[in-house]
Amino acid sequence: MEAALRTRGVAEIYERTLVPSIFAPWAQEILERARPIGPADRVLDLGCGTGIVARLLRERLGGAARITGLDASADMIEMARALAPELEWREGNAMKLPFADASFELVVAQQMLQVVPEPAAALREIRRVLVPGGRFVAATWRPRHELPLYEVLGQVAERHLGVAHEKRFLLGDDAALRAMLAEAGFSDVRVDVVTRIDRFREFPYRLSALAANFDLSTLSEAEREARLSALEAESREAAQRFISDGVIAAPSRANLIAASAK
Repeated sequence: MEAALRTRGVAEIYERTLVPSIFAPWAQEILERARPIGPADRVLDLGCGTGIVARLLRERLGGAARITGLDASADMIEMARALAPELEWREGNAMKLPFADASFELVVAQQMLQVVPEPAAALREIRRVLVPGGRFVAATWRPRHELPLYEVLGQVAERHLGVAHEKRFLLGDDAALRAMLAEAGFSDVRVDVVTRIDRFREFPYRLSALAANFDLSTLSEAEREARLSALEAESREAAQRFISDGVIAAPSRANLIAASAK
């Protein structure tokens, strides 16, 4: 993921290709589980990316909504601010949140928890900034083998780039999630396994491969580009099996988490 975030124009690619295909539809799943949400509730969109969860929440709550988005990527925050300047956007670390205790009634996190270096520390921080009885609603991908498009593309990437240090699918075990949440001070923990069909009019093959954290540091610039170009070509061919009505359509599975702060 770190390599992907350093890719030039990643926020623009993310917003153009991944938000409409993945993150907007899954954000609706998150917000359904976050109901009821009052206009006076203070909400933190943690790991907000370009801000799709916060933007959809603003549409539901209107101008009175008190929503803050936080992400570790300055480029993501810059894009989020450009798309919704009326909301509060901050760059920051999920393991050391720049907010006082009991600052929010609701924290939402879409595909963020598994990519931080210490998920347990992030959960403790989320509990700290929630009011007693406040709620945490999040999504984490299931294991990669349960997401057939990513399984196929991951195997292609590994053939070209070697061993991945993949984080996106690390918190697929729902039992482990429940245990981590309980240890961090949450109760009434619910984890639903949800399947959707993701539909892509275009797919960012290179960005997706780089998000798996391959170590490319020993490659020359020319060799790196040659391998990534070959990876893109083979990935397009491999994705053909998922094309339906001119779009890539593939099942995707995630854990949808809802929990209350003790």
